[in-house]
Amino acid sequence: MTDTQQAFYVATNGNDSWSGRLAAPNADGTDGPFATLERAQSAMRATGIRDTYVRGGTYAMARTVTLTGADNGVRIMAYPGETPVFSGGERVGGFTAIGGGLYAAPTSTTGLDLFIGGVRQKVAQTGDWNAGDAKSGWSVLEAAAGGASKTSLRIGAGDGAMAAVLAAGVQPGMMVQTFDTERLSDNIVGVASVDAGSRTVNFTQGVKYALRSGGTYRLLNDDAFIRDAGEFAWQAETGRLVVKPQDPGTLLAQGAVVPRLGTLLALNGASGVTLQGLTFADTTWDGSALTLTNSSGNSIAGNRFVDAGTAMTLTGSSGNVIEANRLEHLGAGGIKVAYGSNGNRISANSIAGIGEVLKDVAGIQLYGTSGTLVSGNDIRNSPRYGISIKNWDGATVNTDTVVEYNRIYDSMTETADGGAIEMLGRSNVDTRTTIRGNDIRNVGGLATDGSGWLDRQKSFGIYLDDMANGVAVRDNFIQNTGWASVFIHGGDSNSVTNNFATLSNPRERFIRLEWVPSAGNIGLLSNNSVTGNVISSSTGVDYWEFWTPGSYTVTNNLLQGVRGLTGGDTVSSGLFANPAAGDFRLGSGAAAGLGIHDLDWARMGSAPLTVPGIPSPGAGSGGGGSGGGTTPATGTSTASSGQAFSPLAYIASYGDLSAAFGANAAAGAAHYAAMGRAEGRTVTFDPLAYIASYGDLANAFGTNGDAGAAHYITMGRAEGRAVSFDPLAYAASYGDLAAAFGTDRTSAEIHYITMGRGEGRTVSFDPLAYLASYGDLAAAFGTDRTSAEIHYITNGRGEGRTVTFNPTAYLAANSDLAAAFGTDTTRAELHYLTNGRTEGRTTGFNASGYLAANADVAAATGGDLTAAMRHYIVFGRLEGRALSPASAPRAAAMIPDSGMLAAAGMG
Repeated sequence: MTDTQQAFYVATNGNDSWSGRLAAPNADGTDGPFATLERAQSAMRATGIRDTYVRGGTYAMARTVTLTGADNGVRIMAYPGETPVFSGGERVGGFTAIGGGLYAAPTSTTGLDLFIGGVRQKVAQTGDWNAGDAKSGWSVLEAAAGGASKTSLRIGAGDGAMAAVLAAGVQPGMMVQTFDTERLSDNIVGVASVDAGSRTVNFTQGVKYALRSGGTYRLLNDDAFIRDAGEFAWQAETGRLVVKPQDPGTLLAQGAVVPRLGTLLALNGASGVTLQGLTFADTTWDGSALTLTNSSGNSIAGNRFVDAGTAMTLTGSSGNVIEANRLEHLGAGGIKVAYGSNGNRISANSIAGIGEVLKDVAGIQLYGTSGTLVSGNDIRNSPRYGISIKNWDGATVNTDTVVEYNRIYDSMTETADGGAIEMLGRSNVDTRTTIRGNDIRNVGGLATDGSGWLDRQKSFGIYLDDMANGVAVRDNFIQNTGWASVFIHGGDSNSVTNNFATLSNPRERFIRLEWVPSAGNIGLLSNNSVTGNVISSSTGVDYWEFWTPGSYTVTNNLLQGVRGLTGGDTVSSGLFANPAAGDFRLGSGAAAGLGIHDLDWARMGSAPLTVPGIPSPGAGSGGGGSGGGTTPATGTSTASSGQAFSPLAYIASYGDLSAAFGANAAAGAAHYAAMGRAEGRTVTFDPLAYIASYGDLANAFGTNGDAGAAHYITMGRAEGRAVSFDPLAYAASYGDLAAAFGTDRTSAEIHYITMGRGEGRTVSFDPLAYLASYGDLAAAFGTDRTSAEIHYITNGRGEGRTVTFNPTAYLAANSDLAAAFGTDTTRAELHYLTNGRTEGRTTGFNASGYLAANADVAAATGGDLTAAMRHYIVFGRLEGRALSPASAPRAAAMIPDSGMLAAAGMG
């Protein structure tokens, strides 16, 4: 029987001999939380309790915790507002200085991973490696004496530095990392032996591709290779870890963390499990921090994977939700979904900084799956793919895959012959794949040949490789690729429509069609269509490139800066709203005639959150991921406006989040799911109101709320910009708007941005003055502006109510308030509502009498009654001016000059 009201707790100050039912140790230290997840797992199995909360702190794990069918329905969650870290690392201390900036400490054999202060260190290598330069530190190889080989290579004939390394011999633990000339794939294997005479390095195992002359390599993990601060290696002869730290103080105080585990948590045959708000860290580069094997219907949400190898791997696991996780600084890839894993949803994850050790990786990679949804993820800084779908053969067919609304920036930074989104189709089947609404920018491409390095080599935005068939590519934005926005390589029945692209280098095309000669007849293309795309080029080079393209339809594309292929293409100008400002919304009127529509920019890089938030302990839930006591985020709001959750607006609402995540929407969604919701954070920033507050933003972004939020995050906050536009006050200012929109803030904002500004409309309704005009409203709403606006729109207009309270008159009629507030009408309104009304203060000032008694003021103000009251507040009161004609005239010396009147806004 499930206990729906209770939970177990794990804490760093816990004890596995305690009951685990208390969130913290009791006063006399006789009971409290458990110390380990394993003990909590045992307790959940023995009881009907299915929830475990893990308190903040680091938990060093000596072995993998495996959840099986006996653990079905359990939820392992972060204690609300806290950050528990499961670490697979051993903390090594006792470092001593050994000279040359080096420090050493005894430990068992180390590999290619080391962290100091949570920062990955660089394993020592041959070559002059420099951070940020993907070409540095690699040496050019020659093929083995017998030809291209998978088990050996030769160093360059004139490479004296490497000759000296070979002469020193192989140190235990030395490894070699190799790349073929195309830089399709790298492998890291052990060095079995070296032969200085023949310049040969022999491997402990074969690599993926035979190494031809012109490929690259580097030797790893010998302390003799340490050169720069931040590097480390294993010193086999002394059994010590040798480090050259960037900050010796941190090393000596905190030690270094050596990953020992490849997997921290494994689900094997488990279902209905929820893992939420947890951090997985310090695992080996060749491991997977979390694995799911034959495990279905689980929720992995709001977690962080950092300083790990691969974040998670699913094998034979279906119907799982992988949502709003943060993956960063990974030695290998992000999320792998393999062999018989069907119907999984991977959405709203933030993936950045993968491939820090191994380079042939992807943010998200699929092998042999069906019905996978990859939606709204933000993937940045990948040495190879952003998203990869591999159909190697009949055993790895992927069908019915949807890849939508992902943001993929800076992919293919260290490899070639790949794409931001890549699909390999060697199974040659109809894949029924949809690739839509993705935002792809900056696809690199890096290879070598006998002449040296090749930049922008064979890189594509969307790459349908080797007979990928039945793919619909639509509504994507693609910018800055190496060879082509879209490449169809030997595939059939693919459609490319309503995509937007900008072409900026002479090698780059929008579409490339090419057969695969090595595949024979099935490598010939057939029935591919490229229609209704928007293509802007700054190079003038043709937007197509065909190499035995087979049967195709390429027509009805909208072009700028490039000629058409057929008479069906249309050449125009102004295709995008403001490309110089990064605004690529559709701008050309010619688009409609071709059936082209704008892209759904607001959905790119984020997705609705569906997994319920972490419930408060004791809130009650039945386990199994049901999330009782919480509210799903999908379609709900954390802001009073009632709008759906916007990750960028959430980030913009908080300075700390803006500093941490910038305009990374997926990271914002992940933070909200993991921590923000439990911390009580809400969305307070209104992007459309921000845009409406500034004419330049309205001109630049229109009603693109995400663009407005991104601007505030990246620039507006630092510029001191703030939201000043009040949409409800705007609607209340005009009867037609109030009648049309009621209290719909968004509609009012959109109207002002798209029409009201141009019509010269302004906000004239003063909600505080409205409240001050009526005692019943003041008593009911106090100083609540929003309630005042809503009341006027929904009731007050119909009742014939108007604003009669004049805050300037109120100030002029009360000298103490004039002295205290000057002409600040808002403070006057607040004073009246909170104090003046109950004090019985007068609200009337005879401005006409004041003007009649002071001819100079009347002349200066042109008889304006408001200006007259302001004059009295600022000058007349202090000058003792008469308030009516019956009073004595003032001396000329008391009259302010025209400059003073102008400064006060009355001249």
